[in-house]
Amino acid sequence: MAGPNYTLMFTKLFCITLALQISLNFKAQLRYFQTEPRKIYGAPLTLLDILKLPELNTVQFISSGLGLICCLLLAAAGVVTRLFIGIAIPLYFLYFNQIISLAYVQRKTNILPLVLLILLVSPSVTLPLGNMASVKWPIILIEACIAQLYLSSGVQKLKQSGLGWCNGETLQAHLFANYLWSDRKTGFIIAQKRWLCTLLSIFTMLFELSFWLILFFPQLTYIYVSAALLFHLGTLLTMRINYLKYLLPVYMVFFTQFAFSLQHKLWP
Repeated sequence: MAGPNYTLMFTKLFCITLALQISLNFKAQLRYFQTEPRKIYGAPLTLLDILKLPELNTVQFISSGLGLICCLLLAAAGVVTRLFIGIAIPLYFLYFNQIISLAYVQRKTNILPLVLLILLVSPSVTLPLGNMASVKWPIILIEACIAQLYLSSGVQKLKQSGLGWCNGETLQAHLFANYLWSDRKTGFIIAQKRWLCTLLSIFTMLFELSFWLILFFPQLTYIYVSAALLFHLGTLLTMRINYLKYLLPVYMVFFTQFAFSLQHKLWP
C-alpha cells in the first residue's frame, strides 16, 4: 500500500508513449485507411461478437484518431484523468478497428483497451504522484495481462506441435516462409542453421511459459523484460513482426520506479 503513486506515474508514461506512437504512425495509417482495406479484408470486426462497430469515413477516422491522441495527452497531464481515459476507450475501438488488417496492428493492440480499463477503475489515477495511500493492484494486474499474453502464445505452440516445436524445424519453416515476402536476409541466414533455430525455439518456449514468474518473484522482472525486448527486436529484424510499436507503452509499467528516481534527480 505505502509508497509513491506508481499507478499514476505509469498512467502518464503509458498515455504519452501511446499518443506519441499513434502520432508518428497517423499519416501512414490514414493513407492505408484511404485505400479502403475493407474491400479486401471485409467490414470492421464486431466487438466481443456482439456489438457491430461502425465503418468510418475519412473525416470520422481522422477525428477519432486525433481525439484519441488528445484524450491520452490530457489524461497524462492530469486534466480530469478518469474522464479522458474513459473517452479514450471507445475512441480506441473506433480508430484501430478501421485498420485492424495492418500487420503491426492486428492482434498487437489488443492489450491496450484492457490497460485503459484497468486505469479507468483505479482509485490512484486521481491521487497525487507522492500519495502514500495509493494502491498497487493496477500495476500488478497490468503485469498479469502482459504475462497472460506470453503464456497464451506458449500454450498455443504446445497445442499445435507439442514439445516438438522446440526442435528448430518449425522456426526454420517460419523464417523461410517469411523470407519469401519480407526479404529479411537475417532471418534467411538464421534459418539455414538448424542448431541456432533449435536454441532460439527453446529460449522462446521457456520465456513465454515462464514470464508469469515475475508476478511472484519481482527480482526476476528486469531479466525477463530484457529477454522480452530482445525477443521482440529479434522478431522485428528477422520476420518484420513488430509487437514493440504498441506493446512498448504497456511495458512502461516496468519502468515506473526508474521514472521516479529520474524525477527526484532532476527535480529534488
